[in-house]
Amino acid sequence: MRRLAHISDLHFGRTDPEVVEGLVAELNRDAPDLIIASGDFTMRARRKEYAEARAFLDRLTAPWIAVPGNHDIAYFKLLTRFFHPFGRYRRFIARDTEPTFLDDEVAVVCLNTVRTWAPETDWSQGKITRAQIARTEERLAALPGHVFRIVVGHHPFMPPPWDAEARLVGRADEALDAFRRHGVGLTLAGHLHRHYARFAEAPETGAEPDTVAVDRGSMQGSGKRLLAVQAGSATSTRLRGNEPNAYNRIVIEDGRATVTVRIWTGKAFEDARSEAEAGVAEPGAA
Repeated sequence: MRRLAHISDLHFGRTDPEVVEGLVAELNRDAPDLIIASGDFTMRARRKEYAEARAFLDRLTAPWIAVPGNHDIAYFKLLTRFFHPFGRYRRFIARDTEPTFLDDEVAVVCLNTVRTWAPETDWSQGKITRAQIARTEERLAALPGHVFRIVVGHHPFMPPPWDAEARLVGRADEALDAFRRHGVGLTLAGHLHRHYARFAEAPETGAEPDTVAVDRGSMQGSGKRLLAVQAGSATSTRLRGNEPNAYNRIVIEDGRATVTVRIWTGKAFEDARSEAEAGVAEPGAA
C-alpha cells in the first residue's frame, strides 16, 4: 500500500497564511509516502514568492515530486519568459521539470505542460508536444509491469462534469490514448482550482466518460480504467465558485486507487462529504 498527497495551485504571493500552516501540519501529521505537487507554486514567478514556496517545501517531512505551472514562469518579463522561462523554478524548486518517481508499488511520471507563448492572447493554456508524448511512452514502457502508474501535469486532461467544452491541455486526446496503452491508472492535474474526476474512456468504446460530482468525497479507479483527477487550490485565496481550499489524499492498494478530497473548513482539513452524505442520489439510484 502507498499513501500519496496531491496538492496544486499553491500560489505563494496570494496565499492564506492560516491555510498554509494547516496544510503543513496536515501533511506532516499524515506522513504520506509521497507528496505530488502539480504546479503553480507562485503567483507571478517573483523571487520572493519562490522563496516562500521553497520554505514551504522545506518544512514538509515527506518526499515530494513536482511539475511547474503557468504561473511559475515570468508573465511580463518577456526576455526571461522566452529565453530562461524555468530558471527560477530550477533554482528554487527542482532542476528537473519532468521528474520520475519509482518504488516497488508506484510510478509517477511528470509532464511539463507549460508553454512560453501561443498564437493567441491567452498564454496561460498548456500543451503537450508529440515529442513529449513519445518520451513519456518510452518512460512508461521502461517501468516494471506490476507498478501502479500515475502521470502528472499542471493543465487538465479531462473537462469538468459541468463544462464539457472547457479548455484542456493541448493534445489531451493523444496523450490519454498513449497513457491508456501503457496502463496508466491516474492522471493528476490542477490549474482550474476545482476538484473533480472523470474516467477517460477509449474512443472505440463509444461510451461517454463517467463523471464524478465536484462535491463527491471519494473516488476509486484501477489500472484497468484511467481516472483523470483534478485538485482544487491548496492554499491560494484565488478560489473558484464556492469551493474551499482542498487537496487530494490518495491510497494505492492492490492495483486500485482511492482518492479522497480533503477540504479546508476554516480551522482544519477534513474529508469532503460524499454525494450520499450530502443527500444526493447516486447515478441510477431509485
